[in-house]
Amino acid sequence: MTLKQPLLKLEPLADDIYAVSDLHLPNFSQMRLWLFDLEGTGLDTSVERVTQIAGVPLQGGEILEDESFSEYVNPGIDIPQMIQELTGITPEKVADAPPFSTSWPTGLAAAAGSDLWIGQSVFEYDVPLLDAELARHAMPPALPPILDSVVIATLLLGEPDGRWSTSALLKRFDVNIEGLRRHDALDDVIILGRTMLPMLEMLKRDHDDCIHIGADEPLAIKRHPPIKPEK
Repeated sequence: MTLKQPLLKLEPLADDIYAVSDLHLPNFSQMRLWLFDLEGTGLDTSVERVTQIAGVPLQGGEILEDESFSEYVNPGIDIPQMIQELTGITPEKVADAPPFSTSWPTGLAAAAGSDLWIGQSVFEYDVPLLDAELARHAMPPALPPILDSVVIATLLLGEPDGRWSTSALLKRFDVNIEGLRRHDALDDVIILGRTMLPMLEMLKRDHDDCIHIGADEPLAIKRHPPIKPEK
């Protein structure tokens, strides 16, 4: 498990656990955060394609929905029926959408001025999917500084019985998501924002508004076992 940017160190420990270290982010709540999410044609990030890119800024304790970005992406391959039903993204919705090579730079421009990107389970899905798409399109491989909200949740809340999934965080913080659809990238980033707000308050109260995971004190993170390509 690798990350192509210097924000932190990741080390796989087992199929369902990785360790994070070398992370220091002071004055965290003062940052302009770009909450982002991708939808794709499936779970195997080595072969699947992006179908939607979305993001929304979080700054000063507010989710700035009027500055949000969302765009469908034409994946250039079929979208399985099961994924269409899960995400609501049909071939008709992406037929006239731009390809990833156009959408990704547009998404980067929308996020301009952000100090840090955050996504839910992005080290497991979104980052490797982005790596694969950038390589496929012969685009520059550099990514913005990215942090997984699962890392923040584990630091603040401790190790869960299962993992700090979106469902677990919604239950932990009793978040209302009425009117929002899970697995729509734009709605998912708004949902992420609503789970981030109480975590930011906890960070200010209990950690002096600083995310710190030392080089000699790695934090173990529970994840879904990775999808392995079929041979």
